[in-house]
Amino acid sequence: MSLEEISDLRFFVDLVDAGGITNAALRFGVTPPSVSRRLSKIEKRLGIKLIERNTRHFHLNDYGHDYYEKGSLILSDIDDLDYRISSSDKKIEGFLSIGAPLELGSNKIAPFVEEFVKKYPNINVNLAVATEGSYNFDDYLDIIIRIGLPESSSAIVTKIASTIRVPCASPEYIRIHGEPKSPQELQQHTCLCLRRYKTMEAINQWLMENDEESFIIKVEPKFSSTSAEIIHRWALSGNGIAYKLYWDLSESLQTGKLVRILPNYNGEIISLYAVLPSKSYVKRSVRIFLDELKMFARDNIDTTIQTI
Repeated sequence: MSLEEISDLRFFVDLVDAGGITNAALRFGVTPPSVSRRLSKIEKRLGIKLIERNTRHFHLNDYGHDYYEKGSLILSDIDDLDYRISSSDKKIEGFLSIGAPLELGSNKIAPFVEEFVKKYPNINVNLAVATEGSYNFDDYLDIIIRIGLPESSSAIVTKIASTIRVPCASPEYIRIHGEPKSPQELQQHTCLCLRRYKTMEAINQWLMENDEESFIIKVEPKFSSTSAEIIHRWALSGNGIAYKLYWDLSESLQTGKLVRILPNYNGEIISLYAVLPSKSYVKRSVRIFLDELKMFARDNIDTTIQTI
């Protein structure tokens, strides 16, 4: 297989992953006509049309599907071999687009991306942050970092870290309203609840357990939002008790801006996953990113909390 054929194959796979000529042009940093010309040149060399396209439609025909699927496997093998024998991290290059929950993305993933790009300066990274659950691979993302497993059973899933939810409140709220002495007393307080994106289901059944007992406490939210960051701000402002992920709280707890409620109980265990689209070809830069993220998470995100 010639270098030109490998280059054409990689171009075609990236074009299909981008979802269209215009999106591919933005990703490649070229004009749409230049993408169209390159595609036509590939089809002319192969002697067959691969993509049915006009101003409104862009979809693979049977030949295009076959070229994409088998080509993805070939590229994966080439990249894997290159990864194994490469002696220099500086050779790794490409473009990565990462989706992450807003609060975690801002507080944890963004600093990681800074260090990642310093180590691999030839990789360009786009970090897109939004409400948890609002991203999918139609947004042309290489990796989606999400809390909990995805609904799709065909996606490629890698566990990154685990933490727990814990109730917390500001010192001002505790001064005015007092602190619950038992899990049941949470129901007597003003509670701040996260809602799941799309379904608007409130996360208002709070697991509280230790080695001796376990309770599920159903609270009535006075304030609720689909944004974990907004819930955090409301808690900091003294508006009530929030049931939040420990990795989002660590800095506020360390500085004393928030206080952990009922510290002799742990809340629900939650895991963080990196999700890749269900395809055979995984870019070398994606594999490197995941390897580095797992090491970072072990020291900066993963939290095994014991009751105190």
